Amino acid sequence: MEPVDVHVAQARRTTATVLKHWSLPETSAEDARLVVSELVSNAIIHGSGDVRLRLRLRHDEHELRIRVTDDSTAPARRRRASAAGLGGRGLHLVACLSLRWGVADGGRTTYAVIPTLTEAPPCRRTTQSSTESTC
Repeated sequence: MEPVDVHVAQARRTTATVLKHWSLPETSAEDARLVVSELVSNAIIHGSGDVRLRLRLRHDEHELRIRVTDDSTAPARRRRASAAGLGGRGLHLVACLSLRWGVADGGRTTYAVIPTLTEAPPCRRTTQSSTESTC
């Protein structure tokens, strides 16, 4: 897709349609839609060239892999958001919603892995156990 802001909503809608077809649990699908929004937004704002989105469902590993690629070789990185700033929170959200995330292809691709079981990733658990991390 061309790097235009309206394509963020289009990517989110396409993701929702695909995940519904794949019968992904709603919690995982909701997390995936938000991750897609953040990764596509980052590619449009900070990347260059066309943006490509790839979803891959791994039933055997209970994972949905999301990959967003553009032509920039500058890898995505988490930034510290200021209290008044509008940006800087996207990759923090991606990290909280994902089992793992990172960059590949020499910085061109940012990926995230979403669990497809009904159990949320560790940072999403809300129990007060001291052994579980929270976001």
